[in-house]
Amino acid sequence: MKALRTFLAIGVVVAVLEWSYVGSAGTNMPPVRLSIPYVVSRNDAVQDMLWMANVGKDDVVYDLGSGDGRIVIAAVHDFSARRAVGIEMAPERIRQSRENAQKAGVTDRVEFIHGDLFTNDFRQASVITLFLGHQPNIKLRTKMLSILKPGTRIVSHQFNMGEWQPDKTQTVRTVYFGMYGTIFSPFSENLCVPDYTGNELDPYEGDRIFMWVVPAPVAGIWRAVVETAQGQQNLQLTLHQRLSKVSGRFQLSGKTSLEGHANVDLWGNHMRFWCTPAGMPYGQLELRFDGHVHGNTMKGTLAVRDRGDLSQSQWQAQRDKVDYTGTWEWSCATGTRSVRLRIEQHDGHLIATYLDRDQALPVTDFYDFGGGFYFTLLIGRKANSVRMTEDTGWLIGKGLLENGQLKGTIEFYPYGDMPDMAGERKTSQAVIRDWAPRLIKP
Repeated sequence: MKALRTFLAIGVVVAVLEWSYVGSAGTNMPPVRLSIPYVVSRNDAVQDMLWMANVGKDDVVYDLGSGDGRIVIAAVHDFSARRAVGIEMAPERIRQSRENAQKAGVTDRVEFIHGDLFTNDFRQASVITLFLGHQPNIKLRTKMLSILKPGTRIVSHQFNMGEWQPDKTQTVRTVYFGMYGTIFSPFSENLCVPDYTGNELDPYEGDRIFMWVVPAPVAGIWRAVVETAQGQQNLQLTLHQRLSKVSGRFQLSGKTSLEGHANVDLWGNHMRFWCTPAGMPYGQLELRFDGHVHGNTMKGTLAVRDRGDLSQSQWQAQRDKVDYTGTWEWSCATGTRSVRLRIEQHDGHLIATYLDRDQALPVTDFYDFGGGFYFTLLIGRKANSVRMTEDTGWLIGKGLLENGQLKGTIEFYPYGDMPDMAGERKTSQAVIRDWAPRLIKP
């Protein structure tokens, strides 16, 4: 895992120290071992980040961990952002930032907040910039996806967001690195878990910048009427969501009874989908949609090709309103006992807790996507201990309510054994299966 790096670049030693996953058995996220170090971004990297986010006159830019303020100042001075805000813990950096802003003549459009980037409010941002580290990014992403409006751009220098794959990636230059080190993780190349670091910088591949677009919450069951050559038919579109990745299926009923896979592309709240029935010759019936999602309404243009006839019209669908609060029970990955997920409403947001025997683990990495949800949870590890059990690993789930039943998939990725002196380790088999837990408490 590229989680601890010591860089020697441009004659300056830069230490980028990551948090490591060594959480206690009673908590989901690990305790902080090291604070996030101050690392100066080169001015050309600053320009690359703001260019990649396409910052312009209508944008509000927030730099989380703003250091000497160079990204904040460049956003308004060089890219004409309407406003830019930096959040920084170190008071001496705040003073330096304000002095730099005054020298640049941009004090009327910038603000520097002395505070914790994890607790301050940045919901007004249309662009977020980061140069923090892999684990701080993972800790922030739940908050970012819950408070930022769809379409907000998030740009990170060097470090990615685990299994949340970037929408854009850029290698901007080659930099010579002297020393290089890593902390072991068996999940560093596993695309399915937050520990994934495969996108990040190899010491000889160059400097990386990543960008994500905050997705709209589109999971759930959508219903609408479709005009076909056979007359009006009812469409049910069932969508699952894992961060920006959306998968689905559809059912068309009326004069015909057809179903199949829905290919979905989501960019902010802009959605496209393409449906073709299973078992039908290619091109005989196709549904193609291009539009936007706002709350529980999907609006746009639907093109229908039915046996050679092509029609196109304005179209909309409505999403079923659901309530999946309660306690849901299923058999754990080893099949030896039942475990539970408790979902509750708190201050207008959903919170989840994983219940296993006498343990109650907060699921801090939990995403409410409107008509469905997605979560990840690291379980079973103990702080400062390498002793592993069969329950140690990542639990990942997604689900939605369909006719009162919670359905989806549940995945468990065992941690496996630590490597021996020769570097060899036993690879444990992942468990991936359909998930239909039962509601035991409404």
